Amino acid sequence: SLSRLIPAGLVPAAMVIPGGVLPIDLALGVALPVHSHIGLNFVISDYVPKAVAPATRAGLLGVTCLTLAGLLKLNVQGEGVTKTAKRLWTK
Repeated sequence: SLSRLIPAGLVPAAMVIPGGVLPIDLALGVALPVHSHIGLNFVISDYVPKAVAPATRAGLLGVTCLTLAGLLKLNVQGEGVTKTAKRLWTK
């Protein structure tokens, strides 16, 4: 599906391009949390009891929104997702 293809194409592109490219950083900042949200939503459907599933989904939505906001701030005010990842992997 599209939620798998976008991160699969963006991550290698981001690692190959020297420096950070804002459009790729912004796309990763949206694609990765959305991809994780979709996957964890299926985990909730399969493993969380139905009585607590709505509260768990609400918590997941909150975490996803916070992650989106944090990555947006990193991309706009910081060095970006790709530079941060490269810096973490080289040290």
